[in-house]
Amino acid sequence: MKKRILLFSLIITIAGIVLITLLYTGIFWQSRVADSERYLEIYSSVAEAELAESGVSQERVEAVSARLDGARVTVTDENAVILADSAGEHLIGQSRADRSEFAAAMESGEGSVTRESATLGTDMLYYCRALEVGGETCLLRVGVAMDSVFAVLGDALPTVVLCLALDILCCLLFSWIATGAVLRPVEALTREAALSGGRQVHTKYKELQPVAKMMNEMTAEIEDKVRRMREDRRLETLVLDSMEHGIVIFRDAEDVILINRTASRFLDYDAQGSLTAFAADAEVAAVLAAQEAATLYRERDGRDFSLRFTFNESICVLLITDVTESMAAARSKNEFIANVTHEMNTPLTSIRGFAELMAAGSLPPERAQHAAKTIIKQSDRLANLVKSIINFSQIDSDELPDEDVNLSELVREAASVFEPKLQKRSISFTLDVAENVKVRSRRERLFEIVNNLISNGVRYNRDGGTLAVTLTGGEEPVFTVRDTGIGIAEEDKERIFDRFYTVDKSHGGGGGGFGLGLAIVKKLCKRAGWVLSVESKLGEGTVFSVRFVRRERKA
Repeated sequence: MKKRILLFSLIITIAGIVLITLLYTGIFWQSRVADSERYLEIYSSVAEAELAESGVSQERVEAVSARLDGARVTVTDENAVILADSAGEHLIGQSRADRSEFAAAMESGEGSVTRESATLGTDMLYYCRALEVGGETCLLRVGVAMDSVFAVLGDALPTVVLCLALDILCCLLFSWIATGAVLRPVEALTREAALSGGRQVHTKYKELQPVAKMMNEMTAEIEDKVRRMREDRRLETLVLDSMEHGIVIFRDAEDVILINRTASRFLDYDAQGSLTAFAADAEVAAVLAAQEAATLYRERDGRDFSLRFTFNESICVLLITDVTESMAAARSKNEFIANVTHEMNTPLTSIRGFAELMAAGSLPPERAQHAAKTIIKQSDRLANLVKSIINFSQIDSDELPDEDVNLSELVREAASVFEPKLQKRSISFTLDVAENVKVRSRRERLFEIVNNLISNGVRYNRDGGTLAVTLTGGEEPVFTVRDTGIGIAEEDKERIFDRFYTVDKSHGGGGGGFGLGLAIVKKLCKRAGWVLSVESKLGEGTVFSVRFVRRERKA
């Protein structure tokens, strides 16, 4: 504040001196011009008397100029054509009708002007008037060198600079003394309030007593609010830290207003000191940028959590809830109900529809026979579905002993079953099986693996495509099924081994599958410790491989 007062005083003083300097320079210059014009009137009278006596000639004009201390004397005719000029004979005959002083003299009898002379190259003050010489009208102009207003200002500049320097020193000194005297009581009151520690402050200056009273009232009010806030905060902390849910209230990652113990553990807040865990999460960043309520789900340490974001102006409230058990139960229940219901719905609908028609007696004998065959076919499909479900659920509880199985014979046997379908769809089939390849397992389990993989290769192949089945020998035999079918999208590769999941998304079982084949294959391989892999490109085909790793089966 003291610096501002000093600077403001200094600016005002400097501006005043500059303005006064410019004003007085202009007044002084105008005074000099007026005095010079009076002298030029006298010079013109002297020149007129000399020229009237002896006539106009170049020599006479130069003599008059010398007598007038070197003033420039110019005589023209009544049309402003030069008859003689003390500046030189070379100017005789030139017209000066365009000069303002000659124009004024021809119009009103006299005129004056201050300007730069094109002939002499200096600033000149000219006075011109009409006179009679030898019975003829002539124009007489007398001029003297004249400093411009900028030249006058330049001459005064050293004095002005000195005055400015003295003014600045005096201004700084007196302003420092004055501001110190004015602000010292205020500074003392402020310092006392800062060091009072909640005590009342006092001042001997009447002007500052209302300020001291207001500060004392504000201090008492603030202390009361702080006391209540501390108590409220203690209760809030006690309640929040007792919650199983995590809660965070924040403006941004660096401005956390409130966070409880559960949320601190989940976000590692104690270690990081800010919510930087959100920085690498693009989905969370998008929610925070959109400022719209949203729920996200995240997994941590093998458990599922829901993150509910709500917004109120610039404040975000995050509620973190452990939903591991509820999500697992809901997923299992929903998937099972949806998949089983979907798989059973088509055959049941078909059976019921034909059964109702047959019960109504509205079908002719040939149609009734067809309906009966359809009912039988769909009943078999339901039975196969139930059998597949039971088979899948019994894999984990199967504790029968393993034996050496001739996988070479089993692959040939399983492949021969699909020859009619392959011929019907014109699929080129190649079978390359190493001799006497044995794997320790159970025949029915190996048959399910081989049969399901070859079945998929046929079902999802194209008419006129190719299907190659190979079995290599060695310490770790590899069974491979390669087709040129529809392929598998990248997003489906992780899900094709899920129960009831099919690539064609229809679940209609048009190819005879329920989406359990690959799930059974994966479960059998995982239980036996074999390596199941898939390579596929959408629209080009798929390769399934099973590498029979030789190791003891885990119970």
